[in-house]
Amino acid sequence: ARSAIEPLAPAFSFDAVEEEGKLIFRPRGGEAVAEFSEDELAVDGDDPDCRFVRAQETELPVQIALGFTEVAGDFRRATVLSRRLAGESRREAKADLALVTSDAVAERAADIWLQDLWAGRERAEFSLPPSYVALSPGDIVDLNYRGRVRRLEITEAIDAGSRTIKARGIDPEIFNVAARSPKT
Repeated sequence: ARSAIEPLAPAFSFDAVEEEGKLIFRPRGGEAVAEFSEDELAVDGDDPDCRFVRAQETELPVQIALGFTEVAGDFRRATVLSRRLAGESRREAKADLALVTSDAVAERAADIWLQDLWAGRERAEFSLPPSYVALSPGDIVDLNYRGRVRRLEITEAIDAGSRTIKARGIDPEIFNVAARSPKT
């Protein structure tokens, strides 16, 4: 089941997470479930309270190619492209999905996927006190750090004294893009 579901997650903007022994599918984006400032971060020894890493532009794809079975085209295989117009990257990401859909839905998925990869180029790691135990992967949080509010999606939470959070940048607005009208 994992090998069938996992390729669909980035293309259709959802996360599969385990909560209380159950597999939960969460749509990506949405409102922040928590907001905190740098004063609320836990300090672990001599480690800085928060680290940010931004991926190089050349590490990110300039284009997404999404393969699918087209429902309106006699169920033939088709591919849609989403291309970023600005930037120096030459990389391309490809996914050939076992999916029957319209070209409009596939184009929307490719556009969102590409924009989400670029929004997630900034990664953060920080520690919170144990009182934030309710936060889990997939949750959206706002971190006010050194005068700048960053919207982040939690990708990993590790409990070891304090709660170490790994997160990526996210722009929830990109998930609200409407699909265009299908080709006829």
